[in-house]
Amino acid sequence: MKSKAGWKLNIALMSLALAAAAPLRAQQAPAPAAESRDVAELEKHIDEMAAQIEGMRQELVDSHNEVRAMRAEVEELRRDVSEKNASETDASVASLRASVEQLRDNSEVLQAEVAQHDQTKVETQSKFPLRIAGSVLFTALSNSGTTDDIDVPVVALAPQPGVSQGSLSASVRQTILSLDASGPHFGSASTSAALSVDFFGGIPYSYTATAAGLLRLRTAHATLAWPDRALTAAFDRPILSPREPTSWITLGEPALAWSGNLWTWSPQLEFSQNLTHGQNRFGDWTGELALIDPSAPFTSRPTGLRTPDPAEKSRQPGYEAHLGDVIDLGRRTIEWGAGGYYSRQAYLYGQNLDAWAGTADWKIALANPLEVSGTFYRGRGIGGLGGGAFKDFVPYGEYGQNRGLNDEGGWAQVKWRISRDVETDVATGEDNAFAGDLRGSNYATGSEVYQNLARNLTAYGNVIYRPRTYLLFSAEYRQIRSWPIAGSADNDHIFGLAAGYLF
Repeated sequence: MKSKAGWKLNIALMSLALAAAAPLRAQQAPAPAAESRDVAELEKHIDEMAAQIEGMRQELVDSHNEVRAMRAEVEELRRDVSEKNASETDASVASLRASVEQLRDNSEVLQAEVAQHDQTKVETQSKFPLRIAGSVLFTALSNSGTTDDIDVPVVALAPQPGVSQGSLSASVRQTILSLDASGPHFGSASTSAALSVDFFGGIPYSYTATAAGLLRLRTAHATLAWPDRALTAAFDRPILSPREPTSWITLGEPALAWSGNLWTWSPQLEFSQNLTHGQNRFGDWTGELALIDPSAPFTSRPTGLRTPDPAEKSRQPGYEAHLGDVIDLGRRTIEWGAGGYYSRQAYLYGQNLDAWAGTADWKIALANPLEVSGTFYRGRGIGGLGGGAFKDFVPYGEYGQNRGLNDEGGWAQVKWRISRDVETDVATGEDNAFAGDLRGSNYATGSEVYQNLARNLTAYGNVIYRPRTYLLFSAEYRQIRSWPIAGSADNDHIFGLAAGYLF
């Protein structure tokens, strides 16, 4: 396409040619034949130039049309870009709002931590810091059958003739209060202490306070800690069973208690040592040793006075050991361990029982949201640890010849963190006393629930929602199946709700 300057030059040349030809025609007489030929050629040339001008005019019109089309395309592109920018802006705004909300949550946590540092500390006699924590926990449970405790069901009982089955209850007895203190250094060791209490120590003697509870010590620790070792005087779960499943419905007794979870809190003197020096391709190893005063089932007296149980009558402590390892595999972590226990128990007529147990435990992070954990045990005389179907021994004959009760069990759990605020847990556990030890014993013909219990199995699934770090809501379904020494299993189906404020 020619430029506008070219068009103007062609038009000017043609105008000059026409202007020069006009006077010649006016001054000359009729031309001879040669001149006529010249005039004809000039007119032909002029006609050709006119045709060229017409062609250029058409090209100019086409150029104007192309410019208008290009302008329309540019306007359409502008509209598309504007709409795209608007949609991208909306997505950016939504993402920005989510980020702001997350920053707001983080800011609340940081503000709380700053406020904790800025506030006046709790006054203590030692003048060292004391931290108060805990949870106010409300639980409500619906039981389909008869159970030993409607607030924290552990064993399903046989239905009683003429008695309505099932119950609906609510309680705040599982509220927990914790104190955590840090003290001065003792040589090169740091000192600390902690304890926790709840209100699950029994029902007060009152006609109007059946849902209230009595204060009870749960756990306690006093620790001397060096960089690679620690010495602790504790009242806590056995060191050979360090893991426990997750549930906010049962805190008065931990989840799967008496169904594969060796949990009973006992006085212990513990020593732990980090066995790994520098980099180790086999993981981070920790060894633990402890002396324990194990509980004995059903040895308390109505007066509340302590008398020696069979383990204490032996005049020697129980012994525990645990070896644990942590292996970091990048996005996965494997924790596993093995433990052992021995205790001497003394009974009437010079009878002695050697109680023992071996355990294996694990926690494996398969991926970022998925985790499996559990414990397995095999032992004898471990009713005081939370196994043995509530029994250390079984008596035979008129004079009560006592034999240690063999037992095995364990539990397993799958945890799935659906999001930052929501997780779900599915777990099952079983405690199974050996039927060969129970059949033919004096307990086989008894009617007492715990003495006649041979096997206890519990399974549950829950959803836990924590919209804020200090708020918690949970729903859980649980089934308990309990077998007596002889006969079929008793069942209880439980649906529970929990709401808690953590501080």
